[in-house]
Amino acid sequence: MHYRVIIQLTNSDKIVIKSLLSQIKNLIHALDGEVEIELACHGQSIPFVLNSENKWADGINYLLANKVNILACEQMLVGNHKSKTDLYTGINIIPSAIAAIVKRQTEGWSYIKAGL
Repeated sequence: MHYRVIIQLTNSDKIVIKSLLSQIKNLIHALDGEVEIELACHGQSIPFVLNSENKWADGINYLLANKVNILACEQMLVGNHKSKTDLYTGINIIPSAIAAIVKRQTEGWSYIKAGL
């Protein structure tokens, strides 16, 4: 069986992101190559997606190496006066994270909101 999940990150809290990275690692391990994961970042999650002084680089590199599609909301970038050149390498831009989540749910993807 093939699983598909979209995870929503709207937070930059250290505990939330640490938990998120652990949960995705567990998901990848438990479903052993049978899961497609997208991480939709918006709201206050901007520090997670930026290249400059990114304290989550090791976690991001792990996600990217395991084919997690990390998505940054264009509206979040515009609202924070950032552009594609400010993003951590490998992170993609989507027009609207919330719209992407709705579309994926309509397509049958599982939805998880990151947090505690």
